[in-house]
Amino acid sequence: MMKNYILFCLLICSTIVQAQEAAATDSIKKKRVSNEYIELYDDYIKLRLGFSNSFNSFHIKDDADHLDFTLAPNQRLKTTLTFMYKFIEFDLGYTPKFIRFNKDDASKGKSSYYNLGTRLYFGQWLQSLQYAKTKGFYVDKDDVGTTENILFPNFQVTRYGGSTAYSFNPNFSLRSVFLQSEWQKKSAGSFVPSISYNFTEIKNEDPSKDNVIDVAIGPAYYYNWIISDRFMVAPGIYGGAGYNHTKTVYNDATPDEVVDGFSLQTQLRLTLSYNSERFYTGATASLNTFYYDADPKIHLQDRQQFFEFYVGYRFKGPDKINKFLDNPPKPKAKKKTAK
Repeated sequence: MMKNYILFCLLICSTIVQAQEAAATDSIKKKRVSNEYIELYDDYIKLRLGFSNSFNSFHIKDDADHLDFTLAPNQRLKTTLTFMYKFIEFDLGYTPKFIRFNKDDASKGKSSYYNLGTRLYFGQWLQSLQYAKTKGFYVDKDDVGTTENILFPNFQVTRYGGSTAYSFNPNFSLRSVFLQSEWQKKSAGSFVPSISYNFTEIKNEDPSKDNVIDVAIGPAYYYNWIISDRFMVAPGIYGGAGYNHTKTVYNDATPDEVVDGFSLQTQLRLTLSYNSERFYTGATASLNTFYYDADPKIHLQDRQQFFEFYVGYRFKGPDKINKFLDNPPKPKAKKKTAK
């Protein structure tokens, strides 16, 4: 079963790569232009600064031992700087000490965050890649009936992931939903199926670590509702099913443990945004949840919660670079030498 599933995913990924290569070739041959539905800013360099409360938590319910608790990091305000130009988007997240407003490290412990990501657009295809690392979690005292929170300062979650999505409606702007690198001028929606893939490493002070592989595929629908020329409300929903592979690796002589099973994934998203030619701003909230039920008595939810307020500004790109990228020089054919 596992072998067939992996072969199926490889076939899907191979088809996607070929389609993206074709779309990338088309985008080079034909420059995108604005139309009545979408305003493009391809010739602009976009900088975007986001202030977000983003964290990964685990909700665990054990029916046998009557446990129901959430393992979460001590939430902090994070900053993310994003650079966007042409079909490339690149973001870097970090939290400087002077904006760490919470003063509860003594009761909830210290948590550290780091993330790095990029998005690539090929026609109506969207390819995203992300790396995230969180260290320092705790369990709230009210969840387990103790006088103090239970701290796990060395509990660490490292995630490498990505997703590939396709928008069926060419008049719908995916870029205006995610980072506002272009603008939806007229209301439009689209069916956006996607496949996501994640590798997560979870470890603590114990002589073991969990390596988790998640692959999910499913449909999504987004709608960009234009309230006025400058304001937009964009809700979205996704639901998918997939495969989960968890391998527990021990540092001692204990044999590795492997658990395979199916998983469900849901995502809810809402974006409110304002736009002008140069300045733009907005707020985004999303909840992405993986559901695992490998053991009928233990229910696990891996939650990725996100809220962000952002501001951005667009600068006109250098004309020479814009012309070069829009019309790259063709390779010269080699002359045949006479024998």
